[in-house]
Amino acid sequence: MTLTLPHLMRDSVGMLWIDDSGYRVLDLAAEHLAHGWNAEALQENHPDLSLAQIHAALAWFYDHEEEMRRLLLHREASAATLLSQIPESPLQSRLREIKAARC
Repeated sequence: MTLTLPHLMRDSVGMLWIDDSGYRVLDLAAEHLAHGWNAEALQENHPDLSLAQIHAALAWFYDHEEEMRRLLLHREASAATLLSQIPESPLQSRLREIKAARC
């Protein structure tokens, strides 16, 4: 049985997207959680999305909240790992030296 979701589509790896908008449901959910934005605030920040599209994404998020929160935590941990592997830039080194000299 094929599942059809109004305003939502899955790509070949199973990621859920809002129509052909270029927005992933996970990204909209992250903004909703991080900023506390409701559907109207999300639309103000993404005027190219309709309220129907945003409500569909938020409904999916709340229907699958535990899984979605796990994905968000995994994404955050992956980003932190990648950031920790980037060496300090010359500017960061210099700013750290200036700060240490002032203390």
